[in-house]
Order: sequence, then structure tokens, then C-alpha cells
Amino acid sequence: MKKKALVAAVLAATTLSATPAFAETNPFTDVPADHWSYEALAMLAKDGVLEGYGDGTFQGDNLMNRYEMAEVVARAAEKYGTAAPRDKGAINDLEKEYAQELKDMEVRLAKAENEVAHMKKMQSTFKMWGDARMRFIANKNGKAVKAVRGNTDTTTSTYNQWNTKNNSELRLRLGFYGEPAPNLSVNGRLKVENGNIAREDYDSGHDAGKGDEKMNLDKLQLDWHAKNGFTVSAGRNELSLGQGLIYWENPVDGLMVQKDFGDKIHLMAGLGDTSCATWTNNAGLATFANLSAKVSPAVTVTAAYFNQHSDTAKWTDAFASWDGGKSWSKKGVTTTFDFRQLALGVHAQLADKWSLIAEGVKNSADPNQKYDATGNFISSNDKHDKGFWTRLTYGKQDWSKANTWQLYGEYFSFGGLAIDSTGWPHRLNIAGGNGYGGQGARGYGLGVSYMVANNTNLDVTYYKMKPYDRNLACFDDYEDMGYAALTYSF
Repeated sequence: MKKKALVAAVLAATTLSATPAFAETNPFTDVPADHWSYEALAMLAKDGVLEGYGDGTFQGDNLMNRYEMAEVVARAAEKYGTAAPRDKGAINDLEKEYAQELKDMEVRLAKAENEVAHMKKMQSTFKMWGDARMRFIANKNGKAVKAVRGNTDTTTSTYNQWNTKNNSELRLRLGFYGEPAPNLSVNGRLKVENGNIAREDYDSGHDAGKGDEKMNLDKLQLDWHAKNGFTVSAGRNELSLGQGLIYWENPVDGLMVQKDFGDKIHLMAGLGDTSCATWTNNAGLATFANLSAKVSPAVTVTAAYFNQHSDTAKWTDAFASWDGGKSWSKKGVTTTFDFRQLALGVHAQLADKWSLIAEGVKNSADPNQKYDATGNFISSNDKHDKGFWTRLTYGKQDWSKANTWQLYGEYFSFGGLAIDSTGWPHRLNIAGGNGYGGQGARGYGLGVSYMVANNTNLDVTYYKMKPYDRNLACFDDYEDMGYAALTYSF
């Protein structure tokens, strides 16, 4: 009994501080009181290989089971190198006797270590970030007219979906990223926007100059990085198509699957609801696909497809029509949110400081919404279904380095049904027209982007535009457009 009490004291010292994984209920049977293991452990304790504390925390009359014995043997084995020859022999015999239990302990220990390592990895992969932007946009929604064909009155007249609209806008975004499990990552973002509206002609149902503050969950994307280059994304995903003329870095609620063929070819397809990006209360159910191929170290080509139909998402465009030079009248035209777009694009690094983006798009949804200057529907031709955009840049801007910069020039031509100039989910700095189903736009723009400090950017642009088809529009030009934006990230 004295030997058992000594071993029990050692057991108390070794097991009471064990990890939770070793404190689980185990199926091992008790070691009989006359088993030689007690004798061997008592000798090891007497020789100082094992150290115990006789504090009464463990009842010496209790038998130990085989798993508890194995724990004590494992502790003794840690001092094998400094043990006397007879103690080494005892340790070897004990390890053979409890080999299965020791193996089970190693498995449990490995599992516990993996769990701890995973928790540490989760902590190390969790990141938070953010950015803020202050922006002023002049003539955001396309006020016309500087000159009206056939009108002897030189007074500027309003012709667009929302009348004049100049905006001072504030935006704050806070994002987070983490990896909750192997091959699984989550990416989320909260966004707050404020638009202080300044209009010359504001609807009586609104409060001019009122700050329109909105907070929303801009992204909550769960990515499963499967084998063989597949990634499955679910939730509120961030979607980019082609070079950005159709859809660029805007949310979509749905499912996306991407397959990477090495680092040169990427294929993606998905479906979801785009109403979270296009400012409408109606669901915009869409299917989409994207192909990106790096055909040379300097050239990447893209093909993008976007198909969306929402018969309930309609709005009325109020526009002015000319009636012989005497007066202006308003007429409503109902437009359906309807797209079946195919876009082909290219991004080329022409030289060290020169790069080019170009993309063309055709919307073949054929919504039969084209109309002439008097508001009458015209035939369903494809004249207003096409669009084209190109941007030439010069400079080497690095977001992380102050005093780096780039200059860029743009040319574009969009029919009123080519792109979404109402929801504005694309990459362009301007809407690209005076509303979907409107008169479209063609023209050019100039811009400069300058890093005033590390992670702090100033972007200033100017755009000169006219309607896509001046023969069908009842005006000749849009007023000049442009914006200045200060953006910083943290």
C-alpha cells in the first residue's frame, strides 16, 4: 500500500495539470494491485526519476487504470537520458507494457496540438482594414442642354432623368478577413455613405441639400478553396466582370464558382440577385460568366456575359420634347430593367509607363424601349445596344508610395441601352448616360491620379459629352462633367 500511495502521489502531480484532452473519460481497465508496474514506478520515484507531492489530492487506496499508468510512464521517459541503468531498464519494460496506451496518448496529443495550431492560425489570419473617400461630382446624372437644334431660344433647358444633380459624397468602409477552417475564408465589409445633394431644380417631394445617410453590409463572402483550382463563393459576393464596363467590384447575393487553370486562365460562372448594387427595391435575378486569359506577359484578354431580367423593376423617364420651337413638354416613358450583355476586352502593358484598357459591349436583350425625340417608340433596331470604352494611362502609380502618379485619357460611346447608366455598377467614373433607356453618351475624359501621401490618393477628372445619337435626341450636348475625390486606406 505504501508503494501504491507513492505512485498515486506522482500521478496526482502529473495528471492534475494535464491538458483537457487527457482528462476525457477513457475505456482503460484498472491495473491490478499486485501488478509489477506499481513496483517499477515506486523504484523510479525513489530514485528521483519521478517526483510526487504527498498532499492528499489523490487517494492512495485507489487503483490506477492503464491509461493513467501510461501517463506516468510517459513522464518517466522524459528523463530517460539521465536515469541510472536499472531505471532505464524499468522504463523500457514499462513502455513495452503500455505501448498501445502510449500510442493513443500521442494521437490525442497530436489532435490537441492541431487544434491549438488552428486556433493560432485563425488569430493570425484575421485582419481588419478600411478606407474612406470624400468626393464631389459635377453633373452626376447628365444635365443637358447647351444648345437645342431648331430652338432660337438660347436658354439652357433640363433634359434628364433626375434633373440637375451635383453631389458631395462621403463614404466609409470597414472590412474584415479570416480563415475559420482549412481551405475556408470569409471576407466581409460594412459601408456607410452620405450624399449631400445640391440641385438647381429639385422635386418638391424631397428636401434639397439633405444628407442621405445609408449603412449596409456591402460584402459577406464565404470562399471554399477546393482542390484542383476550384473556388466556390457564397453569400454577398464582390463581382467583377471583364474590364469593368458591365459590372465592377459591386455586390451580388448568390453563388459563384471559379476554376483556375494555372495562373494564366481563370473561368467563373454564377447566379444571384444584383439589387444590392443597383439601387432598386426589386430583385434583379442574373446569371453571369467571366473568362480571363493572359495571352502574354503584357496582355490579358477577357470575355464577360451578364444576363438579367426583372419585369417588375420599371421606372418612368420624364423628358422634354421639342414642338416647333415654342415650348417644352414632359412625357413619360416606362423602361424595363433588362440586360443580356456580352463584353470583350483587353488590358495591355504597352511600355514601362504606358498601359491600355479597351472593352466593347452589346446588349442583345432587345427590350424594345427605343424612342425618338417626341417620345414615340421606334423600331427594335440595334443602334442603341452597343457600347465601347477605352482608357490610356501614363505613369507608375503605387498606392503605398507618396508622390507617385498617373495621367489617363478616355474615349467612350454608349447607346442608351448598352450599359446600366441608372444603377451604375460599372468601373467608369461617370454614369455613361442620362439613365438606362435614355439618350446614351459619347465623348472623352481626362484625369490625373496622384498619391499625396502613402495610401492617400487625389483623383481629378473632366468629361466632355454629347448624346449617343443627336438625330434622335432633342438636345446637342450634356453640360460638362467631372469630379474630385480624396481617398485614403488604413
